Amino acid sequence: MNIYEKSGYLDIPAIVNLRIPFTFIVGGRATGKTYGALKYVLTSHRKFILMRRTQAQTDLINKPEFSPFKPVCEDMGIEITTAPLTKYNSKFVLDDEVIGYTAALSTISNSRGWDASDVDLLIYDEFIPEKHERSLKFEGTAFLNAAETIGRNRELKGKKPLQVLCLANAFDIANPIFMELGLVGIAERMQQKGQETYINRERGIMIIMPKSQRI
Repeated sequence: MNIYEKSGYLDIPAIVNLRIPFTFIVGGRATGKTYGALKYVLTSHRKFILMRRTQAQTDLINKPEFSPFKPVCEDMGIEITTAPLTKYNSKFVLDDEVIGYTAALSTISNSRGWDASDVDLLIYDEFIPEKHERSLKFEGTAFLNAAETIGRNRELKGKKPLQVLCLANAFDIANPIFMELGLVGIAERMQQKGQETYINRERGIMIIMPKSQRI
């Protein structure tokens, strides 16, 4: 499986189009993870949630000068703004149309009344805490609860399941979510073998550890 564009950056559209429910891309700093994901939602017109671990991190990306869309907008010649939606999250707006939302894992449980049925892609950016950051209490469970809150068992209504794309520069395979899902041993074996991809379609999980030599 080729996970790269010719440029050496990750081919996020190809990865997402595999339609694995939970995809984790770990490590590979500066390989185009976040940029590629945000450009993908613009070109595919899929409504999304961009989630960060803490409310402070989420509040920061709501500010124009710290918007993760800034480099994408500069390259595409467009303008995306944010506007408050609730006390805990905001919406991204392009040409007067809401294209997505922000959310924080630490406070998403406080937004249970928020209808996210129009969202079909959850992008969880920097899902692995850096060494200087504290883990959230029951962080792995909180992540699964967040996915359930957003997904709301939509498959029972004949809709496609929520797709989750988790991205992290930090390379700590013993992170709360991998521990919760029993993926630490798998990631460790990938690391030992220099393996870049792992797919378990039965569980709906894919792990990618990019080792691009061109970036």
